[in-house]
Amino acid sequence: MTAPATTRRHATRERLLDAAFEVFAEQGVHASTVEQIVERAGFTRGAFYSNFTTKEELFVALMEREDAARLAAVEEKFTALRPRLENVDLDADAIAGLVLDFLVGPFDDHAWTVIASEFQLHALRDPAFASTYLEHREEYDDALVPVLERTLRQAGREWTVEPALAIRLLGAVYDDAVRSAILHGTQTYDPVTVRDTIVRVVLALTRRTRPRPA
Repeated sequence: MTAPATTRRHATRERLLDAAFEVFAEQGVHASTVEQIVERAGFTRGAFYSNFTTKEELFVALMEREDAARLAAVEEKFTALRPRLENVDLDADAIAGLVLDFLVGPFDDHAWTVIASEFQLHALRDPAFASTYLEHREEYDDALVPVLERTLRQAGREWTVEPALAIRLLGAVYDDAVRSAILHGTQTYDPVTVRDTIVRVVLALTRRTRPRPA
């Protein structure tokens, strides 16, 4: 395959993923059709089936892209924050702020929460899809663990529980806030309440690794 053809194929795939994100968020995953997705992308069914075999395969690709974008954003934030963390004693509130920054990112979490919730429900109902869903969730957690561990270590703290469990608990706090905002018809969650909750979770799940400064 020539380079231009590869580039065109990649662009087609990305447009299909963009369209699927929009249609899934608007119509719901199960109610959405391949026809709606390709129409939104400006393609034919042939373009879809040359890239994906099912809507589930499309979602897995969408999840992989979303995870990769979030991990890249986390790495970028850590790189930017690292100089500020050197030999600085951060309290739980400051660390909670860092964790919240990592969780939020420059993403449309309202739309993604709706999409991800539907596929989580699908995974609960379908054991075959559940294994694929869990595999990707575990890969994402495994990739996130070392980044947040490095952040905590440079901030003078460490997890007191399994890091993957801690990340899931912190993520659950944030996800619950986003879902609550959606249910209440608001554009965003209450940042004060979420931050306070994360402070408590950080205190409960970490301990200091260096003495307080005199």
